[in-house]
Amino acid sequence: MKFIAVTALVASVFFNQGMGAAVDAGGEIQALAARQSHPVAFNVAVAGKACGTGTTITCSLAPGQSCKGNFSPAQASIEIVTALSGCHVSLYPQDDQQGGVTERLDTGTAGICVFTSTATWKSYGIFC
Repeated sequence: MKFIAVTALVASVFFNQGMGAAVDAGGEIQALAARQSHPVAFNVAVAGKACGTGTTITCSLAPGQSCKGNFSPAQASIEIVTALSGCHVSLYPQDDQQGGVTERLDTGTAGICVFTSTATWKSYGIFC
């Protein structure tokens, strides 16, 4: 009986060390997650400021996720800095992504300034 208990204990220790090694590979898991995430960055500016001279907003998200937020104050221009394939930024005239999308910028618009004569965008959503 002692032999079985000791064997079970030794097996348990070796198994846990193996699991610890697998968990220890967390750096590799994080690196894989980073490669699968889609970084998106865009710059917004209030009325009267040049495109690209305002606040830069960044988000790294996995496919199927989104990042959302409100602007304060409302913004008048946007320039996509970085957007990987399959991602886009939607802009809304009201807080909390309300009022319907008034502008949608896809990955192909990186580096292009989109602006309005008045600050009309109060919230955004990034989708991949």
